[in-house]
Amino acid sequence: MGLKKYIGFSLLYIVLLGLFVYSFEGGKYTVNILDIPITLPIAIWIVLPVFILALMTIFHLMFYGTKNMLTLRKIKKDSQKFTQRAKEALLGKEVDTDYKSEVFKLPGAILPLLNSDPNKAKKHRVHNDDIQDIIDIKEQLKRGEVVDLSEYNLKKNNPYMLQNYRNRLKKDPDFAISILTKCDDELTCDLAFENFLGFGSFEDIKRFQKKPSKKVLYALIDRLDSKEHPINISNDELISYMKDIDKVEPFDSNELIDIMKRLRSKLTPDRVVILSSMIANDFPHRGGEAYLYTMFDLQKIDDAREFLENASDDEYPKFRYLLFLKDQGKNFDIDLFV
Repeated sequence: MGLKKYIGFSLLYIVLLGLFVYSFEGGKYTVNILDIPITLPIAIWIVLPVFILALMTIFHLMFYGTKNMLTLRKIKKDSQKFTQRAKEALLGKEVDTDYKSEVFKLPGAILPLLNSDPNKAKKHRVHNDDIQDIIDIKEQLKRGEVVDLSEYNLKKNNPYMLQNYRNRLKKDPDFAISILTKCDDELTCDLAFENFLGFGSFEDIKRFQKKPSKKVLYALIDRLDSKEHPINISNDELISYMKDIDKVEPFDSNELIDIMKRLRSKLTPDRVVILSSMIANDFPHRGGEAYLYTMFDLQKIDDAREFLENASDDEYPKFRYLLFLKDQGKNFDIDLFV
């Protein structure tokens, strides 16, 4: 109810109450106040306390109405100031945190964290312990530390939960196994498996993978000569795994050549030759280019010539041309052509 309506209804109530009392009691009554006799109609004495209460209530409403008006004026000014300071923070400028209204004191204190200059934002402190604790936790996560997030009841796919998982996986490889043994969240499991690729055995990797993939194959190849977590895979196991991948993600000739490029720096030349021959047999035509690439790369030109002689005349035109260059005494880097 507005102040004007309250005054109007209060006066109406006082008048009606006075008339009601006067209608059945029209006499007067005298009261001594500080030895001064005051005589008034009984109806006036009845409505006087109500009038005083109404008057005090009106003063109360006027006081707090004025106070609220001044507060809203401060909020309006701080709102305009906050908008301007937000623009300045996003532009990397220095911003002050002095706000008159309580509503904007905490947002104003947080505002410098929006600063595009990470050094300025990093040095800023918020004078609210709960908020500052969260800011500190975020900084710890960025530094790769493992923190306790249990009190915040975050979902498993929350970005900070996932970052915490990443940090723990780096510090505790066995944690990946505990996650993969019982996967409840897809993103978390993907993170654990990605980490597990860096140290798990070939058998366990196949056990925990969703399906054979080229990404896994390349990770396995990278570990063939790893000093920290080397992995042992036989030729037959490698070809078998590639054939499983080919059923869901068929290789093209360029990808098979790329695999031989990766393998040549990981294995002995003899083993590379054997693998390239197996690829040629198990991936008809597509694998033939990978084999020819390997032969040219290892300067086994006679083996390449024999392979081309046993192939159809319209197959592998690029390598036939390269063989012609070799026969003409030309030396070249096979990687410039393949």
